[in-house]
Formats: sequence, structure tokens, C-alpha cells
Amino acid sequence: MLTAQGCANRRRRLWDAAGSHCDLMILGDPAYLNYFAGYVASPFVFRTAESGAILILERDCATLVADNVVEPFLESAFVDHRIAPVWYEAKTSAEYRQGKLVESTLNVLAAIRGKRIGVELAGVSAGIVEGLRAARSDLEVLDIGSLIRPLRRSKDADELSLLRRSMRAGEAAQAAALTLVRPGMTELDAYLICQQAAIEFLGEPAILYGDFASGPRCETERGGSPTSRVIEKGDLLLLDFSVIVAGYRGDFTNTFAVGGGPTPGQRELFDACVGAMKAGEAQLKSGTACRDVDAAVRAHFASLGLESRFGSHSGHGLGLGHPEPPYLVAESTETLVVGDVVALEPGLYVEGIGGMRYERNYLITADGFETLSNHEIRIEQ
Repeated sequence: MLTAQGCANRRRRLWDAAGSHCDLMILGDPAYLNYFAGYVASPFVFRTAESGAILILERDCATLVADNVVEPFLESAFVDHRIAPVWYEAKTSAEYRQGKLVESTLNVLAAIRGKRIGVELAGVSAGIVEGLRAARSDLEVLDIGSLIRPLRRSKDADELSLLRRSMRAGEAAQAAALTLVRPGMTELDAYLICQQAAIEFLGEPAILYGDFASGPRCETERGGSPTSRVIEKGDLLLLDFSVIVAGYRGDFTNTFAVGGGPTPGQRELFDACVGAMKAGEAQLKSGTACRDVDAAVRAHFASLGLESRFGSHSGHGLGLGHPEPPYLVAESTETLVVGDVVALEPGLYVEGIGGMRYERNYLITADGFETLSNHEIRIEQ
């Protein structure tokens, strides 16, 4: 979980960004409820289905509104007040759950004065906004969504702790795949091997998602969800996945030949990808234009005559989202900053030879970078 101090610090930075333009703020996106209050409603229990919550921020007070069914998750949130009116008690029929959240939030807001209200419009129900406008003719609603996104770039210590835990689970999953996947298994079998290893490492349920593609799918689809396709001896298996830990996720990749190989042509592509990753790493430092990182990756491929075989981005940011800023692309307008967590993921896709991608995650520091993901990158099983 995130920490109380970390959430308080992030709320303070949000108020600093808003300046004197807001008297009150309202947020509803689950990612922001986590980021500013440490509220995470587990997807592994029935009680959270179709649930929602609203975070109300005053300058010296944070209030979280949900309902009685998710009260256990409310209790672990880092806020000053928790409002959990009864929605369902398994005695009588329940009303529309989101409607109850709107009603409850408006009841709380009726007691809080303020003319200039900052609202994360993309995540807060229109019912709340319109209800406020109907009750207060002088209300000024300001969209604060654009203030939040830049704040998420530089990761705090509690965020990095969750990211590292996600990556350790992902490393365990990648190692299990290298050891246990065999010809004759399906892509779904490979997914289950990775999922089991990640969950065993964490000691709790977790969502694992991403690309589990083999053989021709690596060349033509460049990834995709696992299928019932049977993996044949010598097939390349592309594993590019994330493990979600309290909302945060790493994202890293390995591609290897199952049960034999690789071919000489595949080995050449592998060496080119590793070289491109090193070229990108050489640019990873605070103050570097993101387009320059992308240019370094592409220049390495161009030096080998392979630039046309790389048709994706060179990398992206990570955290609560995937992908999220900054974007390591040719026309990026962003610059790396201290605290960014980014992925580099060069790949090559050549029909008749193979498709592959390799990826690591990095923390941008004051004097360069720290490699966060340390899974084994290799093409031989």
C-alpha cells in the first residue's frame, strides 16, 4: 500500500498546483483515489463490483465517500473523514449503487462552502456536478484533470516501493517461463505458469496481463493475449506483461526460443535489439529530450539496416497507468525528469525469421538512471 505521508504530500502538491483558484476539489477516478488517499477496492471480492468512491479535498481536510459494503477498504484509506451510508444490508432490495454515491456526495458537499470548485471532470459523475450547480447558482466549476497528470511523473518513495514489488513478481514470472515452458504447451499454459509464479511471490491474488504470443504471432501480431495455440519446438515466445500491485505495475519483456534454437537469423535480431536498448540507456538522464532517446534506439537499428523492421515506440512511462507520460517517441515534446519511471522496449519483426521484443524499466535519477527490472534477457531457453 501507499503511505499516509506519501498521500498527504501528493495532496499538498495538488493544492500548490491549483494555487488560489480552488476552494474545494472533487475527484473520482480510482487511480486518483489511490494516488491521493491510498484507497484501493480489491477486484477479488464481490463487494466491490460496480462500486465507486468520491474524494473531497479541502485545504486541511480529506473526506472519502463510498458506501457501507466497501467500508473495509474505506477504513484503510488515508483520509480525515470516511462517509459510508447504507446501500445494501442483505435485508431489502438495494437502489442503484452509483445513484446512491451521487446522493451521498451531494449531502456531504451541502455542508461545505466554497464558490470555486475544482472537479476532475473525467472521473466525477455528471450527477454530482449538475447537482452542485442546481444547489448553488454562483458556483464556478474548474476542471483540474490537467493539473494531476504532470504530478504523477515524479514517483514518491511509497510509489517506488510498490513498483519494485510488482517488478520482483514479474521477474519471478519471467524466470518461471524460461524454466518451465515446453513444446506442446499452449500460450495459455505459459500464461498460467507466469501467473502462478507471480502470485506465489506476492502471497496474494494479483492481476497479470499482457502479451503471450508464440511462433508466427510474434511476427504478424507482435503480441496479443494468450490463446490455445500449441507452442512448437523452436517457436519464439514473446512475453511482455505487467503484474498489478495496489494499482501500480512494471512492464518488461523477454522473447526466447522454446525447446531449441534460436536460428542464426533470430540471433542477429536479438543482438540488434540488445544493442538498441544499450543505445537508449546511454541517453537516460534527467534533462534529456524524450525524442532523443527514441532517436538513439532508431539510429542503432538504422546502422544495421533494420530501421524499417521497428514499427513501435521506443518506450514510455509507468506507474498507475500503462503507458503513461513520458512517451519516448519521435515527436515527443517531453523531457525526462528525476523520478520518472520509464520502459525501453526495442523490438524487430521480420516475417520468415521471427518477431521479438526486449524491455527493461528504469528510474531516472539526478545523475543517470537505476535499472529497476533485472529479469534475464536472453533468446535461448
